[in-house]
Amino acid sequence: MEEITSQARNPLLIEQLVNVWEASVKATHLFLGPAEIAAIKKFVPEALMGVPRLVIERGQLPLTKVRGL
Repeated sequence: MEEITSQARNPLLIEQLVNVWEASVKATHLFLGPAEIAAIKKFVPEALMGVPRLVIERGQLPLTKVRGL
């Protein structure tokens, strides 16, 4: 597990975090359609930048788990 400060959150990391978010939403929020997910997705990068404590876990892929505190 690795804590990522807000200063260390670069565009590539945010893109990876958004991809993890989108995959988890599609897997767990079956009541949301593609249009609704796309509408919410626009706000996710800004929300990720505002998380005071962001903890990630890196696996075989660049990023596999995220936890915001």
